[in-house]
Amino acid sequence: MRLLMMAQGSTNTAENRLLSVTEAAVLLNVSECWVRRHKSELPVVRVGGLIRFDEALLRRNLACKIPSEKPLKRTGAAMSYQIRRWQQGSVYKTGKRTKAWYGIWREDVLDADSKMKRRQRNVRLGTVAELPTQAAARDALARHIGTSSKPKVEMTLFELFERWQKVASLSLKTTTYGHYVNALESYVLPVFGTCQIARIERYEIESFFATQATKYSRSTIRSMRISLGLLLSYAVENGWLKENPIKGVKLPRAENCAGRRVHRRIISPSQTISIAEKLSEPYATLVLFLAVTGLRIGEAIAIKWSDFEGDVLHVQRRIYDGKVDTTKSRDSQRRIPIPPALLERMKALGDTGEWIFHARGGAPLNPGNALKRYIRPVVKELNINLGGWHDFRHTVATSMLRAGHGVKVVSELLGHSDVSITLRTYDHVEFDAFRAPLNEAANQLL
Repeated sequence: MRLLMMAQGSTNTAENRLLSVTEAAVLLNVSECWVRRHKSELPVVRVGGLIRFDEALLRRNLACKIPSEKPLKRTGAAMSYQIRRWQQGSVYKTGKRTKAWYGIWREDVLDADSKMKRRQRNVRLGTVAELPTQAAARDALARHIGTSSKPKVEMTLFELFERWQKVASLSLKTTTYGHYVNALESYVLPVFGTCQIARIERYEIESFFATQATKYSRSTIRSMRISLGLLLSYAVENGWLKENPIKGVKLPRAENCAGRRVHRRIISPSQTISIAEKLSEPYATLVLFLAVTGLRIGEAIAIKWSDFEGDVLHVQRRIYDGKVDTTKSRDSQRRIPIPPALLERMKALGDTGEWIFHARGGAPLNPGNALKRYIRPVVKELNINLGGWHDFRHTVATSMLRAGHGVKVVSELLGHSDVSITLRTYDHVEFDAFRAPLNEAANQLL
């Protein structure tokens, strides 16, 4: 009512004068262009076709508080008018054939160095058929912007990966860290590297796995999921993401995955003897050693005579990618009594180097080269289907369980951290194992 009276020509005082654009600019110590640009945020009064500003409100709330040429910020509850901030955004309608509503707004973001920046966003809200009124479009924009006042973090997945590397390289085992880095660099970063982590959603991740499943095996897809999940979890822990979008994402079924799948085989004693008889040393003794002890190939090629106390072998290291490392887990460090016949055969190799199973130069055997150059030609000649070194480990576990040895004994012999791993992965049921229970049932009923 007071402003209306002023507009109608009542006597102006120092407390209720209406200022022109020029006068308001002088009072606020800004340019006239700035005043016109921010008129919707100021206590404006229209007098006919003119724009006037309430001097009392300007002096009380804004004068001497405005950063040079910066957007306004509302301070305190003393403001007697409603400021419509840019962060609430605006909507507009466009399109030739199909009219659609679009929303535009600005939001505060933190970059990878935690510096605040302001970014302009433009997003399609929906068609006019879906949002028939401007009010409906504004509601859709408000939902899209969200009510959280916490600034989002502007960081690409590659920037997140670089930060994670600095920490993970010190906290993870070398082999585990190398596996994660390889999966991320080979499969994940080429697709999501330039994407903002806040923009990566569940649908994009599921579509990524579905596409990769046409080219790679399920085990490779699983490595991608674990590595990407670990990276996004690191962002959540640091407050750069609200929640991990990969949580709950399921992998494609195994039958929908391409790529080479390794099927573990159970090698019979006669097949193992045939393989060893065809090989030269130290490969023949290495095959027999694996077939008796069930050690991993990396553990077997890393043993030394100094690891023995009499006939007891202390498994305490492994070799992976040519580098000496600790065992896969703490449970993998174990003591194993070596049978006398096998120990005598190992001693017959000679004590000519640091490693028991060594190449000509004294270096430990390269398991990949040994498998390719010596083992595979022999098993091909003998027509034996061998998946790899790990088949001997699976054979030991299955044979011992079938012989009635306790699962706890087998699990600790293999160096597993949980007996469920032994039962779930290493206990293979062969076709002939079905005959005894079926014959027993048939004899009782027939």
